[in-house]
Formats: sequence, structure tokens, C-alpha cells
Amino acid sequence: MNKEAKAKKHILCKKAPIVAMILAAVLAMLILSIPGLLGFSDVMDNLASSVLAVFFLIGYTRWFAPEFKGVFKTSSLATGILFVWLPFLFKIVMSYILNVVDYGFYFKPTMLALAMAIAAGFFEETVFRGVTVPIGMRYIRSEKRVSVIVLFTALVFGLMHIGNIIRGASVTMGIIQGIATIFAGFLFVAVFLRTGNILIPIFMHGVYDYMCFVTDASLDNGTMTGETVTTGLILAVLVDVIAGVWALYLIRPAKRAEIHAIWDEKWSVSKAE
Repeated sequence: MNKEAKAKKHILCKKAPIVAMILAAVLAMLILSIPGLLGFSDVMDNLASSVLAVFFLIGYTRWFAPEFKGVFKTSSLATGILFVWLPFLFKIVMSYILNVVDYGFYFKPTMLALAMAIAAGFFEETVFRGVTVPIGMRYIRSEKRVSVIVLFTALVFGLMHIGNIIRGASVTMGIIQGIATIFAGFLFVAVFLRTGNILIPIFMHGVYDYMCFVTDASLDNGTMTGETVTTGLILAVLVDVIAGVWALYLIRPAKRAEIHAIWDEKWSVSKAE
């Protein structure tokens, strides 16, 4: 039986890819939230969610088999891997320096901070990019699909973080975190689009969050509880904006053909299709 005969008919993905992206993200979020309902400790809850994320992505890949090659392997067509790390290095180094400016050499590592950072990488990258980007890159037929995917995933990512207001952040801090995460979303989705490997933004996301959790005294379990908008905070948001704009340069129109080739290869799309 040839590949075409074995391929599944994903009708919703073909007819309404944006809806399919939303439903995939919601399903991932629901499943990865299950450990939080089982009475685990906070550390075990976060680690269990991370493990579930891996299994979810494996199952997601198998669902689209045999034509989809998955999200764990860097495409052979990907170039400039070192280059995609530069905005991340800028972001993490400058953010740490600004934390020192605001809070001195504050350093409070805990197992919970580590578990939360790991979960932030696996949970959020799976939900916001790992299951949405592949559907968009396969089924959105517009030549502007990269722009659609970038805006959609980054805006949803930012809006979800504004929701930290419900968890105790002030309205001002929630909005600031939302703006910062929109631009962080530009970085993470750009890296995924340029490499095809979700493990790279997972690693970046987790390392960055861990640095913030243990060096930013204003954070309480990842929520910005401070009330004062400091100069350091304003500059930190500016750093996120610069890194995000830098990331958009990585996926500028001149790179779109390369990005399309990476994802066509991952989806086994022929040039004639």
C-alpha cells in the first residue's frame, strides 16, 4: 500500500486549519493539565506535565503518520542554526543583567523553580507551537501562512499570560507580562519555523524561565507580584521587544522559501503538490 493510500484524511485540518490549530492546542492543554487534578505536589505536577507533553507530541506525530516526520528532528534543510541562538543569548544575558540592576545578586534556586521551568518549556511550547505550527504549515494554503502562524501563536501566547491577573498579578503587571510574552512568542515560533525541531524552543523557554524564577525577586511562582514599574522592568520589556523583532528578521520574506522547504520536507510534500 503506497503512502497516499495509507495517509489519513484530516478533513477539519484541510477545511478549517485555524480551527484545527485551536482545537489541537486546547486538547493538548487539557491533557497536560491532568496531573494538576490528581493531587500531586507542585513539583511532581510540573514534571508529570512535561512527561505527558513528550508522549502527546509522539502521539500527535503518529496521528498524522505516515507523511509527517514529527517535531523532534532538525530538518536537513535548516541553515543558520547558530544564528537563531543569537537573539536568545541577547535576551537571557540582558534580562539577567537587568535583574541584577533591580534586585542585586538575588539567587533563590528551588526544586519547584526547576520543575516549573521544565514544565514551562514542555507544556507551553507543546500547546502554543508544537501542535499548532505543523498544522498551519501543512494546511494553510496562503503564501502568507508564515505570517498568519507567527501572529496567531504569539498573540494567543501573550493573551494567556495576561491571564496571570487572575492568579494575583496586578492589571499593570499582567499587561506588561502579556506584551513581553508576545515578543517572546515571536522568538520561539521563529526558531521552530527555522529549525523544525520543537526541542530547541523548549530548551530556550525552560532555561530563560529558570533564570527568571531564581534571579527575579518580583516573581512568585512565575507570576509578577510586584506593584512598582521599575526602570529595570521597562528595559527588560524593551529587551524582549528587541529579541522579538530580531526573531522576525529570521523569518523575513527572503527566508520564506527556505522555511517552506523545511516544512514541505517534514510533511513529505512534493514540489508538484
